Formats: sequence, C-alpha cells, structure tokens
Amino acid sequence: MDKQVVKKDSAGALATLNLRADSGKGAEEIKSDDVSTPILKILHQLSPECNSRSPKHVEGAEPGMLYSASFGKPMDGEKGIEVIVAHTQTRYPEWQEMGDSPSAPVGTHLTPPANAKEEMRGIKYRLMNGNYIEKTMYFYIVVMVDGAPRKAVITMRSSNLTPARKLNDLISNLRMTDDKGSFQPAAYSAVFKLQTVEKNAGDKTWHVYKPSISKMLDVSNEKDAAIYMMAQEFQKQVSAGSSKPKYEKVGETKSEEII
Repeated sequence: MDKQVVKKDSAGALATLNLRADSGKGAEEIKSDDVSTPILKILHQLSPECNSRSPKHVEGAEPGMLYSASFGKPMDGEKGIEVIVAHTQTRYPEWQEMGDSPSAPVGTHLTPPANAKEEMRGIKYRLMNGNYIEKTMYFYIVVMVDGAPRKAVITMRSSNLTPARKLNDLISNLRMTDDKGSFQPAAYSAVFKLQTVEKNAGDKTWHVYKPSISKMLDVSNEKDAAIYMMAQEFQKQVSAGSSKPKYEKVGETKSEEII
C-alpha cells in the first residue's frame, strides 16, 4: 500500500497526500555531475580528523579507523566492517605535487599516456605538464551504517594496492552452483570483511586494508535481497558514469594514505 499522509484542508475536509505518486519530484534536473559518492578512508597519524587541534578533528578518531564525513562517526578498523562490492575500477588520477594540489585530482586517465615518464614501475608516472598520475583501484561498496545500507567508495593506492589485488582475487574466485552447474556470481553476491592492520617502516607507521570473505548473501531473505538489488543498481550507476567519488575540500589531506 502506498504511504500516505492525511491532513485537514482549509474547509475542514480530509485531504489525502500520496507520497509515492510524487516520487522523484523536485530532482528531475539533477545530473550525474551533481551526484557524488562519499569516500570511506583509513585515518592516519597525519589525518586532521585525528588531530585535536584541527578544526576537522572528529571525536574518538584514531589512526587505523575508517571514516567518511558523510557518515559522521569513525568505524573500528581493527574490528572491521562488512561491505558488498558493487563495482571495481582501476584508474590513474592526475595530481599536482603535494602542497600545490587540491584534495581532488585535476583529471583522471584510463591508462598512462604514451609520453608519460614511468617513475614507479606500473604505478606512478610523470606527465609532460609536471603533474603525476598514480595507479588507484576504486571499490564502490554498500556498507551498513547505523543499521542502514549506505553507498560509498574506497580508493586503494600505494601500499594498499596489494590488499586491493587480494580483494579482486576474492571477487574473481566467487563460485555458486545451480541446476546448470557451477558459475561465477556477481561481486555483490558476497559480503566481504575489511579490516585495517598497522604497518611499520623505520619511523613511519601507517595502516592498510586486510580483506576477507564473510558470507554469501541469501537472496531468499528479504533484507539480503534488498541489499543485493541496491548494489545491483549502484553497479549500473557507476558503469554509466552517474556516480563518482566525492573528494574532500581544498586544504584537506587526500583520501588515501600518505606514504
């Protein structure tokens, strides 16, 4: 039954408002460029959210936690979070040098340009304009926040490329069986666990992801079926280019680790 609101009009008669009939009204002219997906990131020692003197400080935030300003509170990285991966991408975002660059890339490349100079084999390249591009894997996910499914994107680069490959391996090795035999289901058929673990090199300390598989969704269950369909629609949006990462504002640190 459609959700309705009943109120009295000026004449005293009852008027019924059908909310479903107005679904989408007011948002008709919102274009894909006007919609962005929150970035869920690992907090590090240099993250302003962990600095009590920073105006961006978040109560309870510590290195190794997972955080998105859109979700409000940090999540326990050691305990981990459960996510459904709707879509994966490998891109080469273009950055200016640290200190000169805004927190959002100035461009994105599908592959390194032919005239780019390789600085880190297969990962980092210097462009003719002086900027650099860096291999980055994007995981568009559905994550439970306060009991409700929310869309987000996790970006993995630098020391997180190894965990990214591990997560891709887990996705590629998913298998299910029906009356026709074994097949590879959609990535969003499974629930993955993402934890963070501490790494050290000399006097530097940072955190990386540790992915594992948690369970398969049970689409005969109403709640799991709803999450599956949400991820399915999210995958279509990302593939069509209508959902892009919401980078932080100028002056804040980049979304990934600074290592």
